[in-house]
Amino acid sequence: MESSAVRGRVSEIQGNIFDAPDGTGLIHACNCRGSWGKGIAKAFRERYPAAYEIYRSHCRRCSSAPRYNTVLIDGGARKIRVPEGTALIIPPQKKDYEAGISKRHWIICLFTSRGFGRMVSPEDTILENTGLAVADMQRQLDQLEGLSELWSCQFNSGLFGVEWARSKEILKSSGLKVTVVKPKEE
Repeated sequence: MESSAVRGRVSEIQGNIFDAPDGTGLIHACNCRGSWGKGIAKAFRERYPAAYEIYRSHCRRCSSAPRYNTVLIDGGARKIRVPEGTALIIPPQKKDYEAGISKRHWIICLFTSRGFGRMVSPEDTILENTGLAVADMQRQLDQLEGLSELWSCQFNSGLFGVEWARSKEILKSSGLKVTVVKPKEE
């Protein structure tokens, strides 16, 4: 995909993220434990079971052979365990769209929290990881073809408990053109 195809601004609409057109990349935040068990992650798992298996396998691989990145945040260094602070872009999976449960969507996982539930990362760590993961996603997008648009949920704002405006600011500063979908019931 040419980077100019998705450069622009963040716009917000009400609706269902899963109604995005074929070829769209759907962005959501993930934990590093390989669990899409609650919230919107559970909806992703139900609609994209083959993509979920790729995500889960990626997390297991990272866990079985730990690798660390040292990143500079606010003038200091922080050592983080991969996949934290990275993005995983999963192409449309034939098993998912041929089963009729989903469209041909790319699934983009931003690894913003090491854990989930009571083990969710602190808010500042999630926001630091979001900045790193969005930058990693941008690098990968610049080398992809076939991805037409980017749609996102209000990531980090559900079970990770981060105010959407804080994550949105990171997304806006990326320069990417993203349609953020808010559920109709809001």
